[in-house]
Amino acid sequence: MELERKGKRMVRLNVGDTNLPVPSCALEAAAQSLKKAKSGYGPSAGLPALRQAIAEREGCGYENVVVGPGSKHLLFALVSLLAGRGKSVALPLPSWPAYGLICRQTQSTALEIRTTLENNWEFGRLPSADVAIICNPLNPASTIYKGSALAKAVKDAEGKGTHVIMDEAYRGLAFAPIEKVGKIRLRSFSKEFCLENWRLGYAVVPESIARQLERFNQITCTCTPSFVQEAGIACLENEKETLAAHRKIWKARADAACKSLAAHGFKFAKPQSGIYVFAGHEGITDSTKYAFSLLEKGVAVAPGSDFGGYESFVRICVNQPPAVLEEAIGKMAAALSGNKGKRKK
Repeated sequence: MELERKGKRMVRLNVGDTNLPVPSCALEAAAQSLKKAKSGYGPSAGLPALRQAIAEREGCGYENVVVGPGSKHLLFALVSLLAGRGKSVALPLPSWPAYGLICRQTQSTALEIRTTLENNWEFGRLPSADVAIICNPLNPASTIYKGSALAKAVKDAEGKGTHVIMDEAYRGLAFAPIEKVGKIRLRSFSKEFCLENWRLGYAVVPESIARQLERFNQITCTCTPSFVQEAGIACLENEKETLAAHRKIWKARADAACKSLAAHGFKFAKPQSGIYVFAGHEGITDSTKYAFSLLEKGVAVAPGSDFGGYESFVRICVNQPPAVLEEAIGKMAAALSGNKGKRKK
């Protein structure tokens, strides 16, 4: 950001911004909602119309749905309610850095399960824990866990008393259908519908947990703005065509990035969803140092160290047109020669 303020052109591939326009149906619905807006608080669990639309989308009961200002808020709420001091949270790695930070904030113990590219980032089974968080499709690799293996791992864990939280923020951007797994699932409007800064997400949970989440909302955010929820309803009403168009764009972006990365010797699992590629290279020994060196070339990526200590990897958000991605990846390859220092301890 400082370099941009000084006039340097930066290609930001480090943050999961979609760089796609907000759907027109969402803008129109929000505008209409604001025109008729009244004073007063909304329901802490979400507008009844949105909860009903989500229940129909997810094939669950209305009472199992709780809306919040982003799925991150709801994830923090769930870990706060189900884990905390003296309790543990199982985290397959690589994982979104927010998971570990939430564990630290709630004083939960993170039980990290390290996986490898060679095994396509599959984790096998979950250790005994109070809570487990599984991101499917996976941030940062955009891979999808094998259905039968995932279902068995979740069923076994739930049978031992583990609350398994399925983070499905990228589900609607998957290039193939994904089976619904688990009793607790989170979804977001940020990536699927390009509503990142609108802050809208929801949880599908057992009714007893739904009541706890509603109370958590009451003492924290109070409620999610009604005009944002009205925009969410419009998105769900136009979901089929909107997500089909978005998946097409993400597939083209991912294909272009993968072709360029492979040509420059990077290793990665082929993305099965938008919006990332988690790419490694033998020339990267310190992902943070490498990421900082790229800033000088006008490219920003997220270092793999932030996703569980993967020092030879970086996460790339393929949120640019193919030509821009190819140019940026070319600069990434050129920077490898300057990343020969010793790995940091």
